[in-house]
Amino acid sequence: MQSRKGLKNFLIFLILVSFGATHASPVKRVKSGETVPFTGWCFTDSATAKMIADKEQESARCKLKLDKLTEELSAKHKLNVMMLETRLESTQAEYLAMDQIKTEQIEQLESAALKRPNNYWYLFTAGGFALGATTVLVIVSVLGN
Repeated sequence: MQSRKGLKNFLIFLILVSFGATHASPVKRVKSGETVPFTGWCFTDSATAKMIADKEQESARCKLKLDKLTEELSAKHKLNVMMLETRLESTQAEYLAMDQIKTEQIEQLESAALKRPNNYWYLFTAGGFALGATTVLVIVSVLGN
C-alpha cells in the first residue's frame, strides 16, 4: 500500500516537473503581487526545494534498492548452492555406505560358498543314469504291448 502511495506521489511529481519544464522554462521567481502570463501551479520555496531534492535523490534511492535486491538475490543463490552441495555430499556418503555394505555381503556369501564346496557330482551322474534307464524301460514296455 505504501509503495502505491509512493508511486502515486512520484507520478504526480513527474507530471508537475514535466509540465514545469515545458511551459515555464526558464524558471522565474514570482514575488507577491506579481502576475504570471499562464495558468499553472504555484509552489512555496519549501515545496520547490523538496521537489528538487527528491529529484536529485531519486537516483540514489534507485541505486540503494537495486543494491538491496542484488544482495538478496545473491544471498538466495548462495543458499541454494550450499543446499545443493550439502545434498550432493549426503547422497555421495549414502552411496559409499551402500556400496560398502554390498561389498561386505558379497564377501560373506563367497566365503560361505567356499566353506561348503559342492562335490556331489557322482549323485547327479547316478541320478541321470537311473532316470534315463527308467525312461527307456517305460517306453519299451508301453510300445512292446
